Amino acid sequence: MDLVEQQPYDGREAGEYWREQLADAKSSFEDWAKKGEKVVKRYRDERQMTDGLIKKFNILWANVELLQPSLYGRMPKPEVSRRFNDQDQAGRLASTILERVIGYEVEQFPDFNAAMSAAVQDRLLPGRGIAWVRYEPVIEQVQFAPEPGVMIQAEAGEQEAQISGAVEDPQERIVDCHAPVDYVYWKDFAHSPARTWAEVWWVGRRVYMTRQEGIERFGPAFANVPLNKQNTDQDSKQTEKSKNRGEMKAAVWEIWNKNTGRVCWVADGYGVALDEREDPLGLEGFFPCPEPLYANLTNGSLVPIPDFLEYQDQASELDSLTNRISMLVKAIKAVGIFNGEFKSLQRLFTEGYDNTMIPVQNWGAMAEKGGLKGAIDMLDITPMAAALQQLYIAREQTKQTIYEITGISDVLRGASDANETLGAQQLKANFGNLRLKQSQGDVARFASDLFRLKAQIICRFYPPELLVAMSGVDKTTDGQVPGMLEAAIQMLKDSKIRDFHITVESDTLAQIDEVGEKQAAEDAIGAIAKFLQQAVPMVGSAPETLPMVSEMLLFLVRRFRAGRALEGAIEQTMQLLQQKAQQGGMSQPDHKAQADQMRAQADIQIQQHKSSSDAQVAQARAQFDVQKHQLQLQYDGQMEAARQQFERWKAELESRTRITVAEIQARASTIPQPRPVETITQ
Repeated sequence: MDLVEQQPYDGREAGEYWREQLADAKSSFEDWAKKGEKVVKRYRDERQMTDGLIKKFNILWANVELLQPSLYGRMPKPEVSRRFNDQDQAGRLASTILERVIGYEVEQFPDFNAAMSAAVQDRLLPGRGIAWVRYEPVIEQVQFAPEPGVMIQAEAGEQEAQISGAVEDPQERIVDCHAPVDYVYWKDFAHSPARTWAEVWWVGRRVYMTRQEGIERFGPAFANVPLNKQNTDQDSKQTEKSKNRGEMKAAVWEIWNKNTGRVCWVADGYGVALDEREDPLGLEGFFPCPEPLYANLTNGSLVPIPDFLEYQDQASELDSLTNRISMLVKAIKAVGIFNGEFKSLQRLFTEGYDNTMIPVQNWGAMAEKGGLKGAIDMLDITPMAAALQQLYIAREQTKQTIYEITGISDVLRGASDANETLGAQQLKANFGNLRLKQSQGDVARFASDLFRLKAQIICRFYPPELLVAMSGVDKTTDGQVPGMLEAAIQMLKDSKIRDFHITVESDTLAQIDEVGEKQAAEDAIGAIAKFLQQAVPMVGSAPETLPMVSEMLLFLVRRFRAGRALEGAIEQTMQLLQQKAQQGGMSQPDHKAQADQMRAQADIQIQQHKSSSDAQVAQARAQFDVQKHQLQLQYDGQMEAARQQFERWKAELESRTRITVAEIQARASTIPQPRPVETITQ
């Protein structure tokens, strides 16, 4: 029901309506929120006072610290291209502008990277990560002064006057823009209960505002809003102290209703809606947030299941084993009892002696009781040491079980067996990646959705001069073509975001070696060079094949992400060659010379792009050789130590089994001799 259209808006009915919707959403996600709090406390290792003597193995922290850089290790790079890679110079320039502006904002402002990192961590802990996109213009008041001597038209009843330097009414002008990406704390986000994200019809986020901030935003009515919230997870004592310091805030919900296309603001504990407006951004999907990063969803519910709950029993078993190991380690020590008659024996363990004799009173009595062995009896730690060894083995088996549940393979953890072949290690790595690729794809989808939201805001609100300044395309080959820059800007203003293809590759998010990027550039240059080697002679012998060769070359370049920078230069060169060919009068040698010139230009561009990466590739290979040499030295040292240990064991074994000839004869003399047969018969 559209409450706003039924009656004049006063905020009362809307406020009551959205309080019910928020209460319904809170009830649906209440159990998950409690589980999420426990998971976060476990990750932070926040223990109760009764747990002071309990030792734990924080496997959750270890797993998250490994998975987070695997899912999001560096800032993504947006890839903007035309929906269809046809020959459209203005469309290509528009894609370049949009890609550069998005890339500029991502690199210039830290909000995107911070929001992505926090959202991925929320995905790994409570199970849901979310971010929110806003539009933030910088507006200044501009006053225009007419030229001296200009006649200003007077109002009715007044005489015209010649005013020198008169100032007109000030006007607003946008001097800068930004589309920030805000991280939304996982408890401060709500949406309508639904089975799938497509069925969600409202989303909301909670922000915390001081009294002054609320009055500046919503007017004097905010003075009646109660201040009883904080944007921190603090305990009751800290909250009470904050009340005394006057640091409490009001919790304000910003709710986007897709059914009505309106945005409403309500505050906790206040019965009247603070504000309601029409869609301020005009996004194609309406919501200013992408689909959240969910963990372990099932069909028919958007309530996530945290990863830790899938192996919490094994984690508890790991804690129990760790605690037992700690207790046994404390119990295994050199303790015993001694005869109280000989007080000086206690000094054997309380004082440090090297090659020193300790005097004992009444030595005769001590000798009668068996000497030192009879006066001292040490605790036997052999059973405890055996139990400790079994506990260590059991703990390692439990850890392996957890790694099997989570899909973290040995190679991903940086552990390997020296006896394993390279194929076996790659097989384990591929097996681990099978379960990691889905999560990496979700993070890439999340980043791509954020880029699409930013792109829509950029196309709709950013002034043309700001787009050109932020992208710097006026200095490119396409940007210097007369009329092309204006056509590209107009295309951005008129087109929909579906006209462009905005993606983020999942491999650009992981913390990997950048040598792969250099290799991709070399592959693109190599493929182009190989094609030109075969195409240039064909064009020289048959100039009529130039249009076909041009399309083939552009088709090849567009398939390489690293070759997109060359597309404009290659297309312009091909157009010039085709224009000269259509003018006629070009002899066979002229076509061959043009083909040679085209090949020379391509070779120059290839060398320029290749030389920029040769030094970095060489540096990476040198670092690899150093690491390889260090590992080889370490391996050789371990093998030498093992060989020496073997020789010592061998010598010890030979010394234990060596028997001299004299010993054999002496032992043989003690063997009873058999009686002769004649003596027996007698």
